[in-house]
Amino acid sequence: MFFKNKAFIYFAIKLVVSIILVRWLINNVDGVSMVRTFRSFHWTTFVAAFVSLWCAYTLGAWRWKYILLKREFVPFRFMDSLLIVAIANFLNQGLPSSIGGDVYRGFALTRLGFSRNWAIQSLLLDRAFGLFFMGALGVVALFSFDVAFLNQKELFPMYLVLSAICVGFALFCQLDRLPVTGKLQRLVAPIQSMAAISRSLFQLSNIHFIFVGFALTIFLYLPVYLFARDLGYSLSLCAVLFVLPAVFLLASLPISFAGWGVREVAFVSLFKFFGLTSEQALSLSVAYGLVGLFSVTPGLLLYFFEGKPKTSVA
Repeated sequence: MFFKNKAFIYFAIKLVVSIILVRWLINNVDGVSMVRTFRSFHWTTFVAAFVSLWCAYTLGAWRWKYILLKREFVPFRFMDSLLIVAIANFLNQGLPSSIGGDVYRGFALTRLGFSRNWAIQSLLLDRAFGLFFMGALGVVALFSFDVAFLNQKELFPMYLVLSAICVGFALFCQLDRLPVTGKLQRLVAPIQSMAAISRSLFQLSNIHFIFVGFALTIFLYLPVYLFARDLGYSLSLCAVLFVLPAVFLLASLPISFAGWGVREVAFVSLFKFFGLTSEQALSLSVAYGLVGLFSVTPGLLLYFFEGKPKTSVA
């Protein structure tokens, strides 16, 4: 019965990939050294990391609400947005569900009165802005490194990733200016509409939206920096800003369970350029993953005790 269920098979494959990758990493590091490294993390750092991630989630809920109300006005409270985001985060990271958090967010919006098309577009815009702010901070971080470090050939793929994110988003914001006619216009109209909204959000009147986007990203990254300090290693925040965009992109690939395994390989492979040993990088990744997993559990409680946002449209 289970093996005839495609969702179960897909989840099982992702889980196996995660287990294989984590197992391979563990076999290639000094287990005793890694345990000693992991024990150096103080419990207060886990608390601070949890708070930092929830600051990111809260700012993310505000950003999404701000995007939503740019085109359709529906009585939609900030607490509704935060509730939906909290539950969606849990579905994305905490459950072997075939219904992702974004799908839940889309259904929740239509239930509140938003059109289906705009619900989908708002999710795409929210993802696009999140990616842009990560890429932009990564580019800014480059100016803190010396030329000798930047000339390492192994880092060139990282430059390509950051460039592709920033240039790709800039081009996306101009798509509504392309002259399109005929049947093709109906096909690309939603994309051009999103492009126009994206560009409008970079006006001076929306400076608070831009500030929130950068602050959200920093809070999302901050736990890695805090855990590195517990290791007694002076890993700069700029190093974290430079590495994590590629890590997040790799971890978001639908080939493992909530990014486990892929994230650990990326941490070990990329943070070695900043002097971290495999044991230190792996410990950082595991600690970050555990905090991330624990931070989304409130979404489970909200799902069962709140059920759905209280706002409704007649």
